[in-house]
Amino acid sequence: MTVAAVAASRSFASSFCAGAALIWVMTPGIVLVGIVFGVMASTVGLTLAEAAAFSGSVYAGGAQMASLQGWDTPVPLLFVCLTTAAVNSRYVLMGATLRSFLAHRPAPLVYGTLFFLVDATWILAMRDRDKGYDWAGYLLGGGLIMWFVWVAASIAGHAFGQLLGDPHAYGFDFMLAAFFATAGVTFWRHSRRVAPLVVALAVSIVVQKLIPGPWYILIGALAGSFMGIVGHARPA
Repeated sequence: MTVAAVAASRSFASSFCAGAALIWVMTPGIVLVGIVFGVMASTVGLTLAEAAAFSGSVYAGGAQMASLQGWDTPVPLLFVCLTTAAVNSRYVLMGATLRSFLAHRPAPLVYGTLFFLVDATWILAMRDRDKGYDWAGYLLGGGLIMWFVWVAASIAGHAFGQLLGDPHAYGFDFMLAAFFATAGVTFWRHSRRVAPLVVALAVSIVVQKLIPGPWYILIGALAGSFMGIVGHARPA
């Protein structure tokens, strides 16, 4: 092994450890959301193994929460897939910002790293982008920690939901609405553009009255997103 290869290996290892160490400050919120997801997964009939597999393979809290709102028997698979794609579309832009960070790295390493990319690891990468880390190692270290925490919290939430018996008796069925209401308020606090929220709400209500099933969630979200794109270039 050459000196350069040894140096690169050490850089990857140290960056991996740095990402894994720094991400812990972001985990408390992930634990809470993961527990909520696990509880709600139990209410729609998912087994513990199914909930764990769902969290481990999709690994996207917002998309998983949204898909549970439309969960039914049989599962509307098209709705789940389209909702997941819509909610996770932001990762297209987030991934694009990392292109220069991950250039010239082996494809298996890059795509493996990007699978574990979440908002928290991306935020830390943007904050520390001038510190000279090996970004594949940095993102992978933080992403793996978040993945394990997310899956473990989902399992714990599901087990807790089973102990509760009927979560609806304790108001846990309101958690999904509370989750998205909180997300909406957070968005409004950071942007005074209320038009996307208003349009999404109005379209969702109309579609819910006209089309059976959970399609109002996806169509309302797309309408709000389109309104945000239209108004993006206009002064706030």
